[in-house]
Amino acid sequence: MHASTARTMEYDNDVADLKNLPFDQSMMLDALPTGVALLDGANRIINANASFWAAVDADQGAACTFHDLFSLEPDLFFGKGETIMLGEKHYSLVVRPLAGAGAVCHLHEVTEWIEGQNRAHASSNFDILTGLGNRGSFLPELERAFESRTQSALIMVDLDHFKTVNDTLGHPVGDTLLRKVSERLTSALRKSDRVARFGGDEFVVLQCDAEQPFGAEMLAKRLVELIGRPYVIDGHMIDIGASVGVALRGEAEDAIGLMKQADIALYRAKRAGRGQYCFFEPSMDAAMQERRALEVDLRRALAFRQFELYYQPQMDLKTRTVTGMEALIRWRHPERGIVTPAQFIPIAEETGLIIPIGEWVIRQACEHAASWSTAIPVAVNVSAKQLASGKLTNTVLNALASSGLPPERFEMEITESVLMSDVEGCVATLYALRELGIKISMDDFGTGYSSLSYLQSFPFHTIKIDQSFIRSMDPIKSKGIISAITAIGSHLGMTTIAEGVETAAQLDQATESGCGSAQGYLFSRPVPADEISSMLERLATTPVGLDDILGDPEPAEARPIVATDLYRLVYYSRNMVMGLDEEVRSTVDQILATSQRNNAAAGITGALMFTDGLFAQVLEGGQAAIETVFEHIQRDERHGEVQLLSFGPVETRVFPGWAMAFVGQNEASAEKFGHYAADSGFDFAAADGDAITSQLRALLCDEESLSVRAAA
Repeated sequence: MHASTARTMEYDNDVADLKNLPFDQSMMLDALPTGVALLDGANRIINANASFWAAVDADQGAACTFHDLFSLEPDLFFGKGETIMLGEKHYSLVVRPLAGAGAVCHLHEVTEWIEGQNRAHASSNFDILTGLGNRGSFLPELERAFESRTQSALIMVDLDHFKTVNDTLGHPVGDTLLRKVSERLTSALRKSDRVARFGGDEFVVLQCDAEQPFGAEMLAKRLVELIGRPYVIDGHMIDIGASVGVALRGEAEDAIGLMKQADIALYRAKRAGRGQYCFFEPSMDAAMQERRALEVDLRRALAFRQFELYYQPQMDLKTRTVTGMEALIRWRHPERGIVTPAQFIPIAEETGLIIPIGEWVIRQACEHAASWSTAIPVAVNVSAKQLASGKLTNTVLNALASSGLPPERFEMEITESVLMSDVEGCVATLYALRELGIKISMDDFGTGYSSLSYLQSFPFHTIKIDQSFIRSMDPIKSKGIISAITAIGSHLGMTTIAEGVETAAQLDQATESGCGSAQGYLFSRPVPADEISSMLERLATTPVGLDDILGDPEPAEARPIVATDLYRLVYYSRNMVMGLDEEVRSTVDQILATSQRNNAAAGITGALMFTDGLFAQVLEGGQAAIETVFEHIQRDERHGEVQLLSFGPVETRVFPGWAMAFVGQNEASAEKFGHYAADSGFDFAAADGDAITSQLRALLCDEESLSVRAAA
């Protein structure tokens, strides 16, 4: 017999046996996962299955009515029914009337479905990364606040230099930074305020029921200061800032208009130099319209030949000869006159017009240089968008071929920001250009992150030291930085050019620091192409600068890299809440005990130094533990103007426990501190991390045993 036939016969026999059994309706109902109950005309439960009794948490067969179980009448659940809560579970309750008398009640658990809906709703209204509200949840609250006519302010916050952090340190560090910023934002708000992340590095705050504009100004100032405090993440010291735009409710017609005004104010804050807050003013709207008009004119400028190139010489500091010319673009507008690059280059970058403008500059500079009587190179600035366009190599090749300029006389200047966008792609293009014989320079070195990895990733011909170091008000520190850069350049086979040299003293500093060349107004202002010959003649007959040129200094000795799990962080800040006497109202021993107790579990030791209104702290311990403690300090309202002086690996601890010192001349404070008092005249603002650590070690540690002196 075939196997399938045998199974069919067996099945038929089982069915026949079941049909011969007496039918038990209650057994079938009890097997259902859905609760079912039968009601009589008086809404009494006359029969129900086990699932129903389990759901309502009542004894099976209990004498009760529908109202006894649900505190409502059954007619409320006729038709589609309603969702109710029984205990901690959600149920769908449906009542259907019977033709004769009474009704049947269906009770089905829908907990998983409801919770899934709640999760979906939450994810659609909250930012997953930070836990803050998102645009979808914030806009209805803004509408309600606007319609309520209460005093309110909309504050838009945009992080400065966040993209640089993402590009250089990676998105995981960037995500952690966004979470820390969110925590700082939240810590600065009242319960009635609302905050949301609109995407990327943009946040928005709604301040309600505060006296305006005072309340908004205080909050905006606080956010700029709080977000601008240093961050320590995964061993990296990170400095970002916040630009803040503020709009008040009474100045807009509706909520959308209020957002537009806050956005315009934010744009103005960014243009003002970032790290600032700005209130919306009606004139800003006019300024925005003016910017749009400038953009329209900029699109026409190329076609109408309104751009011009000016040139500034680069001088060799030993031979006093011109070694190159930098091409600088100018826009001669028929109505506006000369429009500076600072006015139109940012617009060109934002709109993409920088690519055709940059192509014109390359062609024009090659044509001019090919006509010069002296075979000196010409340098052209290249933007990130030009380098990423994929057309730069062909543009340069065509310009060289058309003008007849040899490749070795063409130089391209790029900034660190160009490499940050796509290091691998940019380096590949730069290598292709270098293979053609074109020189590549790193421009404005010393600004931004000044990552040495960029100098390792590509063999630049020249490093141009940013003019901010040449013009610094602290020549001693600047000279040290310039000397270090020139030493690095010399070691890597790169020449260095000091930018922005305007005085003989600045020239002396550049020369003594080892710079090979210099550029600036001391030699010549930028001149148009038709004045190049006369400028070269003047510079050939009128040397500028010192009569005796000093030799190259010895390269600075490099600090060895320390491989250790021990880190030290040093900072100082201003006491924002109370004076020194109030801050140390308890005894020194109590403060030390509290500090040691709070940080002992994390293995952190260190020292505190107080002055009247300022205090510094040294933290020593594991990297992650120090980062956590420092972030708590950043969110502490008692700290203001926090200055992170140093953070990095060290070989040994200076402070095996916790200690504290008072520095100053206040006799009352000195008496309170007992033998910890010291009169040193210490200058926090002029100190660095090593200086503060050394000062505290001298005050508080036994030099022979490196143990913290016991409190009296």
